[in-house]
Amino acid sequence: MADLIKAMPGEALPVAEVTDRLATMWDAGPEAGAAEFRASQMNVVLHFGLDVSNAEARERFDTLIRFAQRYPSRIIVLCPTLSISDGSMEAKLYSQCFIGDSHREMCCCEALMLAYKSEDSGYLANQVSIWLEGDLPTYHWFCGVPTKRIKKYYDSLIKGVRRCIYDSSYEKEDLRALDWPDPDRVRDLANARLLPVRQAIGQFLSGYELSALCNGLQKVRVSHAAGLSGEGFHLVEWLKDCLSECGARAQAGEPCASFELLNRTEDGAPLMVEFIYEDRRHFKWTKFKEGNLGEIVAYLGKHNEKITTRVKPLAAEQSIAEALFF
Repeated sequence: MADLIKAMPGEALPVAEVTDRLATMWDAGPEAGAAEFRASQMNVVLHFGLDVSNAEARERFDTLIRFAQRYPSRIIVLCPTLSISDGSMEAKLYSQCFIGDSHREMCCCEALMLAYKSEDSGYLANQVSIWLEGDLPTYHWFCGVPTKRIKKYYDSLIKGVRRCIYDSSYEKEDLRALDWPDPDRVRDLANARLLPVRQAIGQFLSGYELSALCNGLQKVRVSHAAGLSGEGFHLVEWLKDCLSECGARAQAGEPCASFELLNRTEDGAPLMVEFIYEDRRHFKWTKFKEGNLGEIVAYLGKHNEKITTRVKPLAAEQSIAEALFF
């Protein structure tokens, strides 16, 4: 079983000393003069489950640090462990300043890490509340936390948070099925990562009238490779929404076509979208396995088209921003 806090950078401290150290950290020692550049805009809680590996935890922590370089944040990392048996907690404190092209572009961030017994009996929420900057909005990122435990946090850890995020392509359980207290404040990173895909497909299809796209449309098929189940699901939902108001069937309250989601693609392509019509019209978009390009092959009643599309994936920290703010 991974001991996640040991995979994190920073200085080990008694939990009770962390807030005192924070109060003086930016005005002393090698960070002297950095206090003016420490202006957090938000709290971000990164909440791991027991089955998250050290490598996975460190990767997500590093991503959040890069996010904090653009959106200054107080980061709180929650690391469950089975190595604590007496109900105590362990802590680490990490701080770093990042300098841009000029000294005036400096940004300073801080991360507070907490190791706790997995069955925390309510003490976890109390400790987090002490560490939060109370006048700033709070965001919560669940990573590998079982749904049964998330439910226990409805009235404590996530009460009042501005937004919760998770990654459905990573999670073993379907967090979409949870009865979230406020579903409008929950976002999926897999959906955020689809932004370049939606732009590439939408830009092409916008050249056609919606009624022309729907007339005679029988099936919309989305295929995804292993590890992209969340992207596949949200791509289907997006296409359903795009096509929801066209055609006589839609006006009668029926779907304009059937929608199919397949856990396989041709030639190992990450994602594919196909429109299947009752006549010879067709549309197919494929994301190439390598690089940032894809291809559209289509005949939608005008002429045969074969177009290369650019689908540059969002950086992981950009996906977090997309999920948190949009």
